[in-house]
Formats: sequence, structure tokens, C-alpha cells
Amino acid sequence: MRTTADELRSVLLPVPLAEAELEAKPASAVLVLLRPAGDGLEVLLGRRVRREGDPWSGQISFPGGHRHAEDPSLLETALRETREEVNLDVDRVTEVLGHLAPRAPGNVPEMLVVPFVARTDRRLAPKPGPEMEEAFWAPLAELPPSGGQAVVPTRVGELRVPAFLWRGREVWGLTYRIREELLVVVGLSR
Repeated sequence: MRTTADELRSVLLPVPLAEAELEAKPASAVLVLLRPAGDGLEVLLGRRVRREGDPWSGQISFPGGHRHAEDPSLLETALRETREEVNLDVDRVTEVLGHLAPRAPGNVPEMLVVPFVARTDRRLAPKPGPEMEEAFWAPLAELPPSGGQAVVPTRVGELRVPAFLWRGREVWGLTYRIREELLVVVGLSR
């Protein structure tokens, strides 16, 4: 399993590439924050507040969101959203290692989301902000490498999608897809 910063950096895309790839589409960013735990890694996740009109209402997700005009970069978007959503100012206590390939969410295909991967050795304690019901650390080794299915409500009606259940929390959609790639990156899945 890859757990060190150098091992993870060797399989991620470089941070500057994210800006160059996204000039043509509206962009968002999420922070995939990892920390050592036992012999492995934990990842920071949260459950979004249920809100009418929010395409990610009530879902398990990584902290992140839309780029604002005042954000100097997509990485700054991910860091700002992490401060707002889980009350962690991670700028000085994390090392951003790179990013996973940008991807379009199934429910907002006109947008691209960049998942930035960062690592910290600190025992940070997230607290949900106004957009999150809860924030928590999940051991990567406990997140199954493949999952079942769930029927979920979408703008176009109910859909059957790939999903898995972890400690009573249903994970699907973009978070599920990013998690699949993350498990490959850290060496927990092939």
C-alpha cells in the first residue's frame, strides 16, 4: 500500500495541470485529505445538509464546491471549501500531493470537478459547517473496493447506481467514483 507522500505523489497528476485542463468549462474542486492511521490511511468525508435544489443534497462527499471569482486557483477553491464545510484551515498543515483526473458529475455533466489529494500527519478534528450535517474520518481499508447498488433520487427520477454502505452511510455518485480511483492510487485495489 502507498502511504508516504512520495509514493502517492508518484501516481498523481501535478497540481499546475488542473488549471490548464479546465479553462473551457465551469469548474469545481474537492479536497481528498488523507492522514496516517495504524498501518494505513484515513480519508476525510462528510454528509451534506439536505437542501431543496442542491444536486448533492444529503450525500456523502469530500469537502469542496464551485470556484468563486475571487479564488486564485482551483486548489484555493478546494482549500476554501474545506474551511467553510468542515472548519479545517488545512493550508499550513497539509501537503498537496497532486490531483486525480478531472471528472464530470453524472447529475451536472456540464461541470468538471478536480479532486486534489493532500496528506497531513496532524490529528485534525473536523466540525461540520453550515453545508454539512457531519464530518468524519474513514479508514480507506474499510471502504470496500467494489460495491453493490442503490436506488437514488435524481433530477430525472430514481436511478439505480453503483454504491456501497459504510457504517450506515450510503456512498454513491462522484464520491464513489473518486473513491474507486483513490483505492487504486494507494494500492488497495487493482
